[in-house]
Amino acid sequence: MDNPNPKKVASSDYLKPKNWLVLALLVKARFISLLPIKAIQSLGGIIGFLLFCIPSNRKKIAKRNIELCFPDLNEKEQNKIVKDHFTSLGIGFFEVCIARWKSDRSIGKITQIEGLEILQDAVKKDRGVVLLSAHFTMLEISAFIGRESIAPDMPELVGMYRVGSNPIINRFFRNARLRSVDSLVTKFEVKSLIKALKAKKIVWYASDQNFTGKNAVNISFFGQDAPTTPAICRFAEMTGCTVLPYFPKRLPNGNYVLTIYPEMNNDDCKNPEIFLQHFYQCLESHIMDNKEQYYWVHRRFKKPGSENNPYVS
Repeated sequence: MDNPNPKKVASSDYLKPKNWLVLALLVKARFISLLPIKAIQSLGGIIGFLLFCIPSNRKKIAKRNIELCFPDLNEKEQNKIVKDHFTSLGIGFFEVCIARWKSDRSIGKITQIEGLEILQDAVKKDRGVVLLSAHFTMLEISAFIGRESIAPDMPELVGMYRVGSNPIINRFFRNARLRSVDSLVTKFEVKSLIKALKAKKIVWYASDQNFTGKNAVNISFFGQDAPTTPAICRFAEMTGCTVLPYFPKRLPNGNYVLTIYPEMNNDDCKNPEIFLQHFYQCLESHIMDNKEQYYWVHRRFKKPGSENNPYVS
């Protein structure tokens, strides 16, 4: 993959005053990673609760999303989901420390896969596989499926990532994810992604955030119009890859379950709306068991034009 070297950070970046706080936080994160995993999660939960107590735009967005998606719940029930969501977000922040520095053995003890046989059968078809996922608060945990100790004897896993504006932070998150995947591509490296699928690799791809491009299709997500990219359908048509819905879950005891759902019907890609609606039905069902763990602080239902913006009061 033609990606920038994740270790390449200019020496001058470390000398810039604006990065001193970043470096201090990363040093602190390294010390936190020495704690037991359950302690790291507990600390993250405390930070998340404190973030919930502070008024913020993200909190308003999460509250609005919960109101739109769960109108049958009363205000107290909706607020509880928002509070639990920020607790889950806090844990998610600290889970990056787990992904970056904890051993495969430690991670393997608390992570299990449901539906691994589905992935194994897909690999036997001798073609590329897309693990079609979504944004949850434990996003880095989803990448664990690329570790040999979690899912042995699998083809190379290619992950997606977003380039950060700060090179030091970008390097940290890339290195954390590269502990689990073999290589990374950005959303702009479509040719590399297609090449990986044609090479019969596994691609971990999230396709659930707001997309308002000219090819966007409107999908119903908890009864709301959700503009969505149909790119996965192009990938399937070009490579014949197998597409498997794939979502994480954090259990009350702090353990993780990575769930692989049955193969989607590539024939439906002729009508991306049908294909994606089937995916979103699967996603909704998964969210219902752990509502607070989905990434609600994203403006998922925003559309072009202020009159179509449900986040404008």
